[in-house]
Amino acid sequence: MAKRDYYDVLDIKRDVDKAGVKKAYRKLARQFHPDANRDNPDAAAEKFKEVSEAYEVLIDPEKRQRYDRFGHEGVDFGGGGFSWDNFTHAGDVSDIFGQMFSGGGGGGGLGDIFSQFFGGGGQRRATNRGEDLRYDLELSLEEAFEGLTREVSVPRNEPCETCSGSGAAEGGQLHTCGQCGGQGMVQSVQRRGFMQQVTTHPCPACKGQGQTIDQPCKACHGRGLQEKARKLKLTIPAGVDDGHRLRLRGEGNAGPRKGPRGDLYVMIHLHRHKHFQRHDTELLYELEITPAQAALGEKVEVPTIDGKVKLDIPAGTQSDCVLRLRNKGMPDLNRPGRRGDQHVHITVRMPKASGKTRKLWEQLRDLERSEEDSLLGRARRKLRGK
Repeated sequence: MAKRDYYDVLDIKRDVDKAGVKKAYRKLARQFHPDANRDNPDAAAEKFKEVSEAYEVLIDPEKRQRYDRFGHEGVDFGGGGFSWDNFTHAGDVSDIFGQMFSGGGGGGGLGDIFSQFFGGGGQRRATNRGEDLRYDLELSLEEAFEGLTREVSVPRNEPCETCSGSGAAEGGQLHTCGQCGGQGMVQSVQRRGFMQQVTTHPCPACKGQGQTIDQPCKACHGRGLQEKARKLKLTIPAGVDDGHRLRLRGEGNAGPRKGPRGDLYVMIHLHRHKHFQRHDTELLYELEITPAQAALGEKVEVPTIDGKVKLDIPAGTQSDCVLRLRNKGMPDLNRPGRRGDQHVHITVRMPKASGKTRKLWEQLRDLERSEEDSLLGRARRKLRGK
């Protein structure tokens, strides 16, 4: 079955801003969350997943741009389609679920999945997933064109070798936290007249872990983690653009108490190029030519991102004209094997008239005037019928 348009899924117009996208999603998330639809949780779960997929794409400027240009093919989530592992904006709406379901009673299924993303409510155990990391990678335009594999060193948290990540010294033990009862989360209640607001946050005593240590490991001070530099091999696909984000699953910080790792996000930064301006897959090159080349036409050699080529300047070319070199732009990330075009912006460079060149320009001017006079004379004679 064909997917619905993401804008229709969220019931918003195509020119809506990020605030409007978020507002629409928050409304639908409240409406379709399975815990709020006990009579038909399966149908609600499917609807909830559909609106979350639409939100994941439209709230992200890069994904939204690709979707607007290429449709669903531009934001392919892989063979299995969208899954909760693809949902990277859960923190945007975490407060909704903390307020709606902080009472904790029941739900299960998708609600338990979201307790891991959102920090859950009430009696649900907080996740000990490691933090996501960001690595900024600078590339030249040529490297972005070719794609490359590069080894980098990323500082990240690794399980402590002394305590094997437990945080406890030899002979030490883990105990259930007395403040949160092992839940890792505590509630606070604020009363305002007849209303009461319940919020959930990590337990300050155990820092959300649900357990305390009687004899902390001296090497890691009970954290179970130590920072170390890890060498990773990054594969950068051809066609990446400035601001592009690559996600490496499971290459972020290790989680406390042997929790799962977070992800590593590689942010691409491109250096400004001395010849080309880039616009998505298109490249722009500025070329100056002489009046003689513009008037008579000529084949000239121009650089492209992958070598020099001959460009045909047609006779009579005007300044500000743009000529196109097909398939000489950047690779298209979303369409393997395809490239954009290179556009050549023409500027006619006028020389200073001096010496012999001044005499030539004067002769050219006189010739142009005589031709104009001749044309006017013929036109007048034709109007008179002679």
